[in-house]
Amino acid sequence: MDRQYPATPHRPVVVAIQHWRRRLSGTGVLMIVLGILAIIMPVVSSYAVDFLIGAVLTFGGLLAVLMALSFQGTRVFVWMLVAGMFPLCAGLYLLFFPSAGLVTLTFLIAAILLLTGLSQSAFAFDMRGTKGAGWVLVSGLISVGLAALIFAILPEASTVLLGILLGIDLLSSGIALVLLAAVMPR
Repeated sequence: MDRQYPATPHRPVVVAIQHWRRRLSGTGVLMIVLGILAIIMPVVSSYAVDFLIGAVLTFGGLLAVLMALSFQGTRVFVWMLVAGMFPLCAGLYLLFFPSAGLVTLTFLIAAILLLTGLSQSAFAFDMRGTKGAGWVLVSGLISVGLAALIFAILPEASTVLLGILLGIDLLSSGIALVLLAAVMPR
């Protein structure tokens, strides 16, 4: 079995990619489709992201506040209450003030894209010499570039920008996953 895989210093990464090849490819195709939809309908996708994140934060914060109430009279009550109130208030803010929330989310997406891009680039350098590493590096550099673009034009274009840039990132990451899975031997 060991003879199938090339002897490289990055062997565990290559073996893991080969093992998950089909799932990587399927995930990549799904990301491509979602990316195209987000680019075609940027305002809808921007507000959908705002609503989804707002709903998740509100629900999670509400659960945390309810859990904190069961600790009334203990030392951790105030800390647990604050820990629950923060996501609850943030979620309600996104739900009731979606336009202002989009600016905040667009900034957070830029930060996430920057970190994701740096992470993908580091992963690509760790994989250098392996087929497909270049595609992972290109995807990482696209994410870093998108983050820089977002920071440069905030807040003016946040309503449309979030959906478009999210779509581009999903599209580039999906293509990278499909191409990476395609070059791996079976």
